[in-house]
Amino acid sequence: MPKLKALLMALALAALTIPAPTAEAAITTTVLFNKGDAGFGCYRIPAIVKTKAGTLLAFAEARRAWCADSQEIDLVLRRSEDDGRTWSATQTVLSGTDTDPNAVATRGNPAPIVDYETGRIVLLSTMDPGTTSRPRTPYVQVSDDDGKTWSTAKNIGGQIDDPAWGWYATGPVHGIQLTRGAHAGRLVAGTNYDNGAGQNAGQLVYSDDHGETWHKGATDLRSDATPQEISVVEKVDGGVYAGARNNAGTSGASRMAAVSNDGGQTFAAPFATIAGLTTPVVQGSLQRLRAVDQGDKYNRLLFAAPADPDRRRYMTIRSSFDEGKTWQTVAEGTRITSDWSGYSDLAILDTGEIGLLYEGGTVDARDQIRFARFTETDIGHPDAPLGGPTTPDVSGLHNDSYLRGGTTAVTGKFGQARDLDGVDDAIQLPFAESLAVGAGDFTAMAWIKYGASTTPQAIFWGYNINEFSQFWLRAEPADSRIRGLITTGGNTAAVQTTKAYNDNAWHHVALQRKAGTLSIWVDGTQAASVTAPTGSVSPGRPFKMYVGQRLDGAHHFDGSLDEVRLYKRALTATELNSIRTANSTSVPNAVLDLPLG
Repeated sequence: MPKLKALLMALALAALTIPAPTAEAAITTTVLFNKGDAGFGCYRIPAIVKTKAGTLLAFAEARRAWCADSQEIDLVLRRSEDDGRTWSATQTVLSGTDTDPNAVATRGNPAPIVDYETGRIVLLSTMDPGTTSRPRTPYVQVSDDDGKTWSTAKNIGGQIDDPAWGWYATGPVHGIQLTRGAHAGRLVAGTNYDNGAGQNAGQLVYSDDHGETWHKGATDLRSDATPQEISVVEKVDGGVYAGARNNAGTSGASRMAAVSNDGGQTFAAPFATIAGLTTPVVQGSLQRLRAVDQGDKYNRLLFAAPADPDRRRYMTIRSSFDEGKTWQTVAEGTRITSDWSGYSDLAILDTGEIGLLYEGGTVDARDQIRFARFTETDIGHPDAPLGGPTTPDVSGLHNDSYLRGGTTAVTGKFGQARDLDGVDDAIQLPFAESLAVGAGDFTAMAWIKYGASTTPQAIFWGYNINEFSQFWLRAEPADSRIRGLITTGGNTAAVQTTKAYNDNAWHHVALQRKAGTLSIWVDGTQAASVTAPTGSVSPGRPFKMYVGQRLDGAHHFDGSLDEVRLYKRALTATELNSIRTANSTSVPNAVLDLPLG
């Protein structure tokens, strides 16, 4: 089982507010389904997956007479074997009734799932007679040849439906295969139903045998909300994050989420409204882009949906860097289109690009189904702007940092140092989870040499400013001191020296939190200490960190810096002095070590 989990992890790795009017992301867009094509009046309900072989499978409902939800509807598919550059002709995956593929019936709500162990693609869908919207029956079919052909659809109403229920829907959006924890290998998808008695449920279903049989899982049955059209993503802790449309939601407050910590069998708590995630009442889609347990420096989940609170337009990508707790746009280019737009689904391509299959149109969101390709740069890196010269981190965590403003190399305390001009020079650290010291002990340190300016000068600044959780170490020569501070959840402690040490000589300074005490050290001696508040100094995501300036670009350091380090623990006096006197590289647990050479 450990080997299987490792394989699944490796395969998976391969695999707010309304923004003001803004430039669209730098994307390439292809129209895959256009109203009127092949005699169908409307194409709706996109879903997309990338197979184990790297093929993209783009599903849609082909609706015969315009866009009504219950009529003659076929499930259709186009394939791309070159990351969405070119696409196959449209093929029909499912149509008609069980006995007559040409009969009038509604086949819809595609929820494809890739089984990375077998390479099989499993497709959940629902059927109604087409002349009425009841009954709604779930089906499953599979492809074992990368989506080229499909098995006969099998009725699984007896497994995940109930005769007493009314409306029933699978997806419509891709499901997932779990890669972490005790349930690695399990297939999970979202469904929803009404119970025939005035209540509505958001539900997860799962399979432990590669899609052969299915089980009812986590369920939230309610009278006060309508969680539906559930998109799922696996958290780095092995939990399942389920994002839902609340069909009973108010304008701009129609997104809900719940989490399952047992592989989709139960919800830890009922669905709750996601504050600040503004959409109209519409389906939305989730996709993991980055995960720290797969070698990335930070976690990043993507969410695609229109951003206008009242109407289906402004398809926009929002991001979460804290596993779904908060959502935000990162850069101005997060809007995919200013056209009308509706349902969507996301996939990560073999190129590392992001693929978005979505409904869009200049007149109506249901005019087309489009495929867009773009990169993480297009939607914004969390530590933007990236690029430019770097200085290497030798901690082993590769938190190489960016030299901003044209710092110059000078002779340092040990080897080479960096001279900062006090105007626009700084060293920007990357956004990396390894740099979040959280609620634990830490030690931040640097060699400093300065004296020309009497303005406040930041030495080390992390996470936030003002009243928010943060830490910083700053020279304040006008007040004859070096000062350090931490804030946790509104509680602040500050510690300071009685000298500024602005004598144009090298001095080693360190800020440390240790067992409830905040202390400042200069040249190997503890200069002052105070009681420190408990709690995390780095709860927000994404955070920023700088050496040589405050986060907002103020308080630039005017002098030289050398040997910048950060440890996620409180170093002993002996360890501090071994670094100060001999530049020891054997002190363990550094998460940042910038020699500045």
